[in-house]
Amino acid sequence: MVLEKKVFCMTTTPIEEEFKQFIEFGHIFDKATRRYLVYFLKGKLYGNFSEKSHRYDHPQFDYLKETLDRIFSNETFLRISAGNEALANQIVHDTLAWMRKSQADVNRDNPCQNEFSRLNSWKDRPLQLLPDTWYHLTNLLQENYTREQIDVRFYVERFDPIFRDKEKFLKQTDKNSAEKLPVEILLDDLLTHWEKLLLAKSLEYEFKEMENRAKVYAELLYAKADEYARMMDLVAPFAEDAGRFWDLERGLWKQTNFDVLTRYADLLKDEQSIREIADLLGRLREAQTEIEEEHFQYAIAKASYRNSLQERSEIGGIYESDNLNYMLPSEAALLSTPETENAFYKKYADKHLLTFRFQGQEVEKGHGTATAMREKTRRKEKGPFILCVDASASMEGTPEHVAKVLCFAILKMAAREKRRCFLISFSTGLQTINLLELENSLDQVVTFLSMTFQGGTDIHPPMYEAINMLHTRDYKDADVLMISDFIMYQMQDSLVKRMKGEQRKGTLFHSLTVNSGVANPAIVELFDNYWVYHPEDRNIARQLAADLKEIEKGKTAHP
Repeated sequence: MVLEKKVFCMTTTPIEEEFKQFIEFGHIFDKATRRYLVYFLKGKLYGNFSEKSHRYDHPQFDYLKETLDRIFSNETFLRISAGNEALANQIVHDTLAWMRKSQADVNRDNPCQNEFSRLNSWKDRPLQLLPDTWYHLTNLLQENYTREQIDVRFYVERFDPIFRDKEKFLKQTDKNSAEKLPVEILLDDLLTHWEKLLLAKSLEYEFKEMENRAKVYAELLYAKADEYARMMDLVAPFAEDAGRFWDLERGLWKQTNFDVLTRYADLLKDEQSIREIADLLGRLREAQTEIEEEHFQYAIAKASYRNSLQERSEIGGIYESDNLNYMLPSEAALLSTPETENAFYKKYADKHLLTFRFQGQEVEKGHGTATAMREKTRRKEKGPFILCVDASASMEGTPEHVAKVLCFAILKMAAREKRRCFLISFSTGLQTINLLELENSLDQVVTFLSMTFQGGTDIHPPMYEAINMLHTRDYKDADVLMISDFIMYQMQDSLVKRMKGEQRKGTLFHSLTVNSGVANPAIVELFDNYWVYHPEDRNIARQLAADLKEIEKGKTAHP
């Protein structure tokens, strides 16, 4: 009979891989219940959880399951996570972390812990000590429980006659009997009754505490869900990557932050010409298909043939040897008569028998490499932006309004097209905001939109900062756009030299003047493109479009 050996392999689902750390080392409930909990939470978010498919066997989880059912019934909460795997996973991770911390805090602060310790001490107490201490147990239970919960008098009436004769009791305990003494059975019954009451009391405390903590957690989740939903509507597509803006540890945004973003989102809706300018600027450094040459090596396999005595495909000659298998027939004829037989043996001993020499050809493989050149096509990503915004006092009023709205529009355009964007606001000093990871800098954007423009104008710090950014990996292909009234002094020769050096490398410097007739012509003429924005001029977008077409043809325009 042949025995077939079967090997069973445990496979894990993507959900279990994502939450493997919690399932294996969650320090809450048991492993089966932790696995159930993960599927339960994910199923709640997607509305596809099946009780039949996943089971658990942990009675203490029941009270928490009801709480989680209520938490995950919020419509906004379910709407923002529907179909969003990254956000759903983050919410589950947050909830599991909350459960672990809350359970640890509840266990630590549980007033029943001291009573559990006393219960365990009575379970481990030697029988010989009971005659002198048993009444401490009954007194303790009478103080903490009613007669309806546990009838202590029943046990007192039975313990008293047993322990009154101490010597007799001790003699009974000295006997090595496998059977329990009646007093042991009675004591076990009392301690078991006490333990059940204590567990119920402890669970009641845990339930109430977890309920209170769950309410606080649910309020935070719902507030975060509402904030997130508003964020999606308000700054989309800033928040296309959903998980980036969900961070419970950061807390909730201030209402003023939403008010600022809401105001500028509304302004942008009304400023059609500004929206058009942002979209037209987006055509600069559009993604292009470029062809580049690359050198590559390839292997060459060569085969040649050489004569080999190991290959016996044909006769290649005759030689002398003692090889009887390949000797000539004439040599074998020497054995035919007694007179020549001795001559054969002598030739054999001297290895002088005439023998066929066989030969053949074998393949000899060779390897080599050669270098060639080929064309490689790749699609370049859309170029990033470096925005320099004048925040001096001379920009107060309409120029400040236009600059902020246009800045907000360009940020949205950059986010929509997944372009990197670096914002530099300047007056006598400068502030920078790297929008490469907008979730970490959106607070700074709000601060910029909320600030009052004041101070003098110094073009040198922002231009040096922009040029330095052009030498970083993320912004080496950037275009620079300066929004200002250009009421400023001359530019230093050293800065002009560096600016022209970057222009020779292909960087375009654009200027947008948001005031009329007062810009310093010596400065604006240094830029590749110089535009003037008049709010009442409805042709500004048309003018920019014509300029951009010229740029696309490789020309430079200076309106």
